[in-house]
Order: sequence, then C-alpha cells, then structure tokens
Amino acid sequence: MLSSRPLRGMRVLDLTHLAPGPFASLLLVDLGAEVIKVEDPAFGDPARYGLPGQSSPGEGDSALFRLLNRGKKSITCNLKSVQGRVIMMQLIAGADVLLEGFRPGVMKRLGLDYEAALEANPRLVYASLSGFGQDGPCRQKAGHDLSCMALSGWLDLTGAADGAPALSAIPIADMASALWLALAVTAALLERERTGKGCYLDLAMLDSVCALMAVPVAEMMSGSSLPQRGDTMLTGKLACYNLYQTEDGRYMSLAAIEPRFWESFCSAVGREDWLSRQYEPEQRTLISEVADLFRGKPRGYWVELFSNRDCCCEPVLTLEEAAAHSQIQARGLWREGILHCPLGSCEGADAAAPRLGEYTAQVLAELGYTLEDVEALRSEGVV
Repeated sequence: MLSSRPLRGMRVLDLTHLAPGPFASLLLVDLGAEVIKVEDPAFGDPARYGLPGQSSPGEGDSALFRLLNRGKKSITCNLKSVQGRVIMMQLIAGADVLLEGFRPGVMKRLGLDYEAALEANPRLVYASLSGFGQDGPCRQKAGHDLSCMALSGWLDLTGAADGAPALSAIPIADMASALWLALAVTAALLERERTGKGCYLDLAMLDSVCALMAVPVAEMMSGSSLPQRGDTMLTGKLACYNLYQTEDGRYMSLAAIEPRFWESFCSAVGREDWLSRQYEPEQRTLISEVADLFRGKPRGYWVELFSNRDCCCEPVLTLEEAAAHSQIQARGLWREGILHCPLGSCEGADAAAPRLGEYTAQVLAELGYTLEDVEALRSEGVV
C-alpha cells in the first residue's frame, strides 16, 4: 500500500455512471485525486437507486452507489443545455482528467469531444470508456458486462464440462475495464510531466477482458485441441487444481499446482502414492479419488488439517465468512461498509458518498458564479 497520495492536487471530471467509470474514479480518489462527479440534474447516476430488482433505496443513496462514490464531489449539470455546456467547458479548462462513458459520438454531438476540450486545455487527459471502443463494427452496439464476457470467449470456458456457461457473481468486464482505465490515466499523467501535453485514451470493456485471457490463449496456442469448458488447466482438468465437496456439503479449494505444494498436500493426507500422478494425462480417476477423500470429512476438519501446511488448500467461504476472515480483517479491506483500495492510502477513505448535486454551488463559485446565479441556473434546469 502506498504511504502517500501521489495524485493529490489533480482534478478529475467524472461523467460516467453505474460501475466501470465510477470504480475507476474511486481508485483515483484513493490515490489522492479530487473527483468531481458530474450528474444529470433530474436523476443523477442510476446507481444511486440500486441494482435492478432491488427494493427502492428511497433517497438515491443505494449501497452500490455509496461503495463506488465515496469521497467524490457531486455537481449537477445538464449537458444538453447551452449554458450547461458552457459550464462544462469552464470546468474542463481547469481540470487534469476527464472521464466519459457515453457511446461513441455522443460527446461530439454535445460539443464536448476531445478536439473541443483540447482547445480549452491542451494538458487535459481525456478518457473515453465504452463497451466496444471508438472504432470497429460493434462500436455503436449496446453492451454490458455479460456481453463482453460472452464475446471474449471467457464465458464459454467457465462452468462445468457437462453444463451451461456459468455466470460470474462479479462483473469482470466492468471491474477490469475500471482497473485498466485507472492505470491508463495515471500513466498518461506521468507522461504529461515529461511532455507538458495531455492525450486521448480509448478504453473498451471488451478489450479489457480479452487482455486477461493469457492462460487459456496459451493453452490454445500450445495444445493440439481447443480448451473446453470444465477441461482447462484452471477449470477442472487437473486434480491438483480443483474444487472438492466435503462431508457437510461445503467446499474446499485445492490449488497445489506446483509439485512442492502437491507433495505437501499428499503428505498431509497420507497419500504419497498420488505424488507421481500429479500431471498424468488421464486425470479423471485421480480427481475421483481426491473427491472421495474430501467427502469423508467435514470442512472444519480439512481447514484445521491444512492450517499449518503449505499446500494452497483453503475453504470456499460465503461472502459473510469472507468479510469476517482474519486476514481480510487484518488488511482492513472491508471495514464499516467500505471497500478499500489495495494501493491507495487509507487517508480520507471514510469520506461519505455525496448527495446529488451537493457540491454544485461550491464548484461553480470557483468559476465565479454567485449563489443567485446558481439558483437561477437551478430554476432553468441547467444544474
């Protein structure tokens, strides 16, 4: 974890919503940046009102919104209005970074595209995050996390061999694209220190997932047949890297893929006869034997047995169990309703998520607007 906040003094204009962009700007908050979240006056970020199917959160402060937007400053601005665009260009002139998550072409139609922003601020790092990027045949298609997971080949490789592709409880494309975006922005700011100039960044959720596919792609390149669902190195092909049900219906994960970890595992369970079989071509019999072993005792027995063994065998925890786990508690990752960034300083991490438009008057005052000006803009639906 960093001991300081290296992006302190940087101002980020965040025009994104839901999960990918806001998670990226949250990482920038934890690295010290000031993030101004620009929201529509009528509704704001849809994440304020919870996930689809949830009961009404009431005041626009759903748990998801609070987790992804702590420490930011919310202002409201109608980008479809002439005065709203004027305000936006004034903000751009004094910003270091702009993040936008609209479909390609939307910002140009608003007169707020990179070329327009560049005239106001040549040092601006301007980042566009979209489902499929700014070019290519799918650029204008609607797409969410699941769409990108499907097109990347990830979904087809995930799940049991005799079953359908498995959905992920975590939106991998959303969160991966946020990580790539935060990395790209910090790298661009570093480059600006050398050149004095900003740049344009085109980030796509599909690209972000495809970039994570090194292991299955390596299998495809080196093998005589294509990797199949439930039969790749990391999805059930090997006995030493698998999931096993216990006597009480819980599960243990075994990740003893290196020989020394497999040796430690075999020694712990008294099955040294399995040592030479770790990478035998036909694994089904060995998998069945290891499965029988785990089914013979409850999860607690196996947790205790492997607690002091270096063999990468851990229980599959529920979310509630994970939150209470001693290692996660010791690292301060989940605390008092906050998910902490593993890189950023904890300084300011307890700051609340902003109310819709909470900082509008303050930020506009920096641009020279009086309280009377702000009230007039509110009455006109501009902010």
